[in-house]
Amino acid sequence: MRASFRRWTRAQNAPEVMAAAALGPWLALCALVPCMLAMAAWAPGARSFFGLHFGKALLCAAPMLLSGVIFSLVHRKRRRIEPWGWAWLAVGVAAMHFFVAALMAMSALPGAAVIASLFLFTTAFHGRLHRVTPHQPFLALGTALALGLALPLRGSDDHLALFGVIGPVALTAELYLGTFAVQHDLARADAERLRAAVHAQLLEQQERDVGRLSQALAEILGYHHDIDNALMAAGSAADMLAVLGAPRLPPGRSEFEELLRRLNDSLTQIRDMVTDARTKGRRHAGTEPEPVDLSPVLDSVQASVGLRFPDVDIQVEVEQPPSPLRALMRGGAPTLRRVVENLVLNACEGDGEEGAARVHILARVEPLSGRLEVTITDDGPGFPPGQLGRPAEALYTSKAHATGLGLYTSECLLRASGGMLHRQNASEGGAVLRMVLPREYP
Repeated sequence: MRASFRRWTRAQNAPEVMAAAALGPWLALCALVPCMLAMAAWAPGARSFFGLHFGKALLCAAPMLLSGVIFSLVHRKRRRIEPWGWAWLAVGVAAMHFFVAALMAMSALPGAAVIASLFLFTTAFHGRLHRVTPHQPFLALGTALALGLALPLRGSDDHLALFGVIGPVALTAELYLGTFAVQHDLARADAERLRAAVHAQLLEQQERDVGRLSQALAEILGYHHDIDNALMAAGSAADMLAVLGAPRLPPGRSEFEELLRRLNDSLTQIRDMVTDARTKGRRHAGTEPEPVDLSPVLDSVQASVGLRFPDVDIQVEVEQPPSPLRALMRGGAPTLRRVVENLVLNACEGDGEEGAARVHILARVEPLSGRLEVTITDDGPGFPPGQLGRPAEALYTSKAHATGLGLYTSECLLRASGGMLHRQNASEGGAVLRMVLPREYP
């Protein structure tokens, strides 16, 4: 018995139960019950329909109201219900069932049939709220006891038939809805475990991609080293040109010096830009993911890309849940904006010869994993078939005058933040890019 009672208490949704047993609802019930009983006992039409005695009915309600108010006062500042509290709660629920059953017994038969529906609703509600099952039938036993205590209060033997029908139906509804609620809890727990398993698989996938990401970063650093060498060589050549070329052009020496100054200034500016880009990249790669509001980023990308491609119809659709969509991204909003902008630009440019006329961006919460999903669909030429079967590679592109770093960089940044990028061609034509991003939960 004790083990079964402990299993029953562990199956409860304590926050939901404590919200239902708060002081406010009980005080409202203390005011409502006497008013309703007074109307049923003394209102002209209701008096003959129900035939209730106000004093007896209020006396039957007293244990329920007193128990509920004291219980809510005792647990007002508590965050959990102790085992003795659950036993007290079961007694209080039985007192409520006794009150409704007593009204059914003391009313005239037409009114008793109406109150019987209230009794059925009350027992069914408590069955679902308190997870009443055949294996933990504590509240069902209290309901049966309440019916037994209320039966002697019946006004006539005709009420026996009503109790004989409503009693079993109420107990069945209480046990059925309680069992259904327990099964729903188990299904939700299974869904949470499945979600955790999917998340673990994603983490495992990301661990397998660490080697490829590290190689990509090494290649990018190699490109930076080559750029540094090229800038140093260009600077040395400019210095030699200043030494050797100036004496040979005495008439235009001022113009020649001005050109050299501009060349050195340009090289210095390029060197500063490369250093700044490298610093930002290292800072973004080393920081923890930051929460980023998705909607403003998508609106910003729509505005900026729309200026470059005014003939392309770029639409943004965000399926908003009760809380805002916030992605977790290393480097924050600038990194996420860069990723989305690269992908939308690729859609607008197409293969270099034919671009998209329409781009649709859809953001929503993925139903299975709970992560954020951003799908970019266009009506362009789509991906070459050979490119879909392999990962994105740096410097690979189907466009004549492009570097191929856009898609490659976007995929690397997404994986560094715990996201993924899927590429495919739509059946009706065009490309479909699907980003899956970690989500900050409210």
